[in-house]
Amino acid sequence: MPYIDNLAFSLFLISFAGFLLLYTVASMYFVYRSRKSDYEEHLLGAMGPMAVVGSIMTVSSLWGQFTWPLPGSYNILFYDPMLAFGIVVLSFALSIKFNVRLEYSGFLGLLVGIMTLLYGWQGYSIGLTQAPIALLGLYLCYGAAGILAYPVSMIADRLPGLKKNPWFGWYICLVLFWLALLAASLVAGYIGMSAIGGHLLSTP
Repeated sequence: MPYIDNLAFSLFLISFAGFLLLYTVASMYFVYRSRKSDYEEHLLGAMGPMAVVGSIMTVSSLWGQFTWPLPGSYNILFYDPMLAFGIVVLSFALSIKFNVRLEYSGFLGLLVGIMTLLYGWQGYSIGLTQAPIALLGLYLCYGAAGILAYPVSMIADRLPGLKKNPWFGWYICLVLFWLALLAASLVAGYIGMSAIGGHLLSTP
């Protein structure tokens, strides 16, 4: 099999998934606050793109784990969390499709977030990449977003009653989730753009 370096595209996929989740949560919240339309319709509209991106991430990361297109153990560091992230995105899409509680997908996101933090710290500690700060920032932000996906999913499940029983902590969780996901998506996109030239030249 010829050597194929798809790192840049994989990073863009991760960035796209982050921005898609960010846009979905933000639009659902503002639609709910405005009461101009049903926020559940907006959530259902996000299901299709979410399923497509999550499926491509899952297939791409499985392919990477079987073929090892990247240098050495970097395949483990990169494709393990990417596969887990793809599964979480797919889980949210399926939860929306079948109109079930998002809380359990959020709990899966929390577990994946913790795993991502561990992978990022280990990769940084052993100096596995030439850009350890960027790697650490990427994994920390996505890890934090994964952990915060759990309370955010609980917010989504409880939206009809939040105005009757507001708690300021919900707003803090939403803001922290947006900030973590925004930072992670920007970092992934930036690294992906930086990798295009070098990885095009390295591929025969």
